[in-house]
Amino acid sequence: MAFKGPSPFPKGAGPFHSRTAGRRRAPDSRERGREIKAKKAIALPLLAGLLLAAFACGGGVENEATPGTETPCPSCGDSWVVDGTPLPPGQVCVPQVPAEGQANLFRNPGFESGENPWCVMHLPKFEVSQEQSHTGQSSALLQMQVPAGTTGTRVYYLVHEVEVQEFPELISGYYRVEKWARGTPRQYLQFVVIALGATNMPGGFSNHQVRYPLAGISEDPFAISNAFFVYIGTEEPAAGQWVYFERNIKQDFQSLWGAVPQGFSKIRVLFEVRFDDKEAGAPAEAEVYYDDLYMGPASENPNSPD
Repeated sequence: MAFKGPSPFPKGAGPFHSRTAGRRRAPDSRERGREIKAKKAIALPLLAGLLLAAFACGGGVENEATPGTETPCPSCGDSWVVDGTPLPPGQVCVPQVPAEGQANLFRNPGFESGENPWCVMHLPKFEVSQEQSHTGQSSALLQMQVPAGTTGTRVYYLVHEVEVQEFPELISGYYRVEKWARGTPRQYLQFVVIALGATNMPGGFSNHQVRYPLAGISEDPFAISNAFFVYIGTEEPAAGQWVYFERNIKQDFQSLWGAVPQGFSKIRVLFEVRFDDKEAGAPAEAEVYYDDLYMGPASENPNSPD
């Protein structure tokens, strides 16, 4: 459960954060026998289901899983099947090696060079827009326009993956909301930081996450065992203005997970607008821009509050 008030964690752990995780006792020998028989009975149907899910996602083992369990990506807790229809696959995201001599680990952080190397893992794609920009001429635009009868989860996002030896210190950037029609209580903006394959992290998970809601919710939208939520903002998003955000993600991982990731294969960062657990009744609409995104040393952060 999310909590408010003074944090028991060191400074930098966020306005408040939370994580839901369960524990199980070790089974005895009779229970192990029953479990083995049960596993054999469900093995074939489970395998078929996994193959079907992989096909629908277009992406294999790093795709979605059920909320409340380990959910390996892209922004876990999301569904690849909407209203009974599998979402079409998007792009294969290519992890980037940061440009030599550049503090910012994100390439094309202001979208002045188009989409690449930013990507999506399922449709719809984001747009590069010249309608709004914090600096320069362009920004990334996420458009949500969902009719009243739609149910479940929808995620609109952009992704950047990097291959680096050391876990980065800070993420900063700007977002702007031009349209916001709430269709469900769990409609919000967030960015997500995922360390994949870290060798020193607890829990035995294939990836470890911290999720940063920027606006729209004040409590966890679902249970997830391999992620913490750190709330940067909880109010309705301010319309028609650029809003600055930053977090020391290195300090957050240390405070929340007890370690800074090491030995990871890559870092995946997502910037999103989304909803979860929508019921039929009201349309959900949003028009969200992201611009001037930065990940790197805090001392080299080019952004600052306006």
